[in-house]
Amino acid sequence: MKSRKEYVEDWSDYPLLTQKGIDLIKLYSVPRVCLTPGRYGSYRDYGESIWRIGYGSKNLGKYIVNRSEVATQEQIDKQFVEDLKVFSNAIRDYVYVPLNNNKKAALLSFAHDLGIQSFKNCRLLELINSLASKTEIIREWSPYINKIWFSGGSRVVDRRRTELNLFYAADKEIPTQVKHNCQTEYCLLNLAETFNGAPNQIKAVEYLESKLLDWDPDGRSLRHFLRLWSQKPAGLGSAPRPLNID
Repeated sequence: MKSRKEYVEDWSDYPLLTQKGIDLIKLYSVPRVCLTPGRYGSYRDYGESIWRIGYGSKNLGKYIVNRSEVATQEQIDKQFVEDLKVFSNAIRDYVYVPLNNNKKAALLSFAHDLGIQSFKNCRLLELINSLASKTEIIREWSPYINKIWFSGGSRVVDRRRTELNLFYAADKEIPTQVKHNCQTEYCLLNLAETFNGAPNQIKAVEYLESKLLDWDPDGRSLRHFLRLWSQKPAGLGSAPRPLNID
């Protein structure tokens, strides 16, 4: 029996949109209004004259949502992806630096929570576009340092923490302005806090990767190192860890 190949949608026209980003946003977005399990009705937000459905969609397929609209979970999920395609392209004009998939997902979630107008003028975007240091970005993004996020409640605090941890999580795909011939299982460009894609930086990383192949041919030490590197930092992107006192 032949196995069917799963259909994968081409998102090349939406460079900031990833499945990881969609999943992250949905994790902190509750669809409205649930009529029965798997069925949703239309609603209006306070002060608005338009009708919405699911995750705040104004449309359902080719049609504008009306007051008597009813949709399934599959329909609102599909429409939400269509909405995020438009949204991701709207914020693309304000992001000037190359991002890997983890950074795209984290930034899309952050922008979706703030909205276009607030996002394009926020300090975090300015820091990312100026290739600011990891310390500066953490200081702005971490809810345990930038206390402004506490005003949004525990849900916003947890969302900022998750976004920040994802933004600095290792990713095999590291976009660069110059081609990088990665030689290790995990690209060492993940470790550069101030990486800007310059040719001399890439050359230095490629030299280090070639040496690692000599020193650590099976990649065991590198995998162990990256596990430690990727641990959530206490008091920065993650909640403070409790002290173990024996």
